[in-house]
Amino acid sequence: MDENIGVISSMIVQARPEHLDVIATQLEAFSGIEITARDVSGKIIVVLEAKNDRQLANTMKEIGDLSGVLGVNLVYHHNENAN
Repeated sequence: MDENIGVISSMIVQARPEHLDVIATQLEAFSGIEITARDVSGKIIVVLEAKNDRQLANTMKEIGDLSGVLGVNLVYHHNENAN
């Protein structure tokens, strides 16, 4: 694992189905994001590796601000630096 990665998380991004391809392309441009699944209803499953919780929160907000995104829901969160 990259030593700069402190947080591993997964989330469901709910997008308008008619914007699915555009949003998937925009998500792939984010650093640390991998799309692991998506379906025609507009659900996109994303894994995100971030340096810390602040970066995770900021990235989730940026995703939520994309045109056509209806919601971003955190499903899993693991902090490598937690004591």
